[in-house]
Amino acid sequence: MHHPVYVFRHGETVWNAEKRAQGVLDSPLTEAGREQARAMGRALARELRAAGHAPADVIVRSSPLGRVRETLALAAEEAGLTHHEESFDDRLREMSWGDWDGLTGPEIEARWPGAMAARRLDRWTYEPPGGENYIMAVARAQAALDDIAALAMERPVAVFAHGAIGRVLRGLFLRAAEAEILDMDQPQDAFYRLHRETMARIAAHDTAQGAV
Repeated sequence: MHHPVYVFRHGETVWNAEKRAQGVLDSPLTEAGREQARAMGRALARELRAAGHAPADVIVRSSPLGRVRETLALAAEEAGLTHHEESFDDRLREMSWGDWDGLTGPEIEARWPGAMAARRLDRWTYEPPGGENYIMAVARAQAALDDIAALAMERPVAVFAHGAIGRVLRGLFLRAAEAEILDMDQPQDAFYRLHRETMARIAAHDTAQGAV
């Protein structure tokens, strides 16, 4: 990729605060989440200025889910990004927990005793009832990443997505092992720059960066 790709997770949501699985269901951003989105937009603006990229030149690709749309709207206003309906890509939606979407850990345990423990033993291949495992997510994430990489040959790209699918995108870019992908963080107050086979974490409230 000649130009960088910036990968964002949405800001904190009501269900994040309640420790509920969201998957393909939704909840709105909290006030803290809205400020995280604004701060990430301001940090992206600084990043673009330092790299000599005009915000108008940045291509946006985003999950269509509501919490990401809300994050994108706030961050884009701060960074000066433009986007439209063609910016939304269903392949960037979050991994689905299926029947577990919207539930807390204790609620899942009460309805499916032992299921959470079984998932912890094999997080990569375990498939929640009616949901996805990482193998399924990798297939659509790789297709989305291939298209994003093609766009980044011409212009910078900002990708707004989720915790798990964002982790998969970053892992695929780095050609990381499955265990490494599962251990990657899912920040809501930072984003990542992917460029020339390296990854750098960019904190929303701090310009310090670290390359991987």
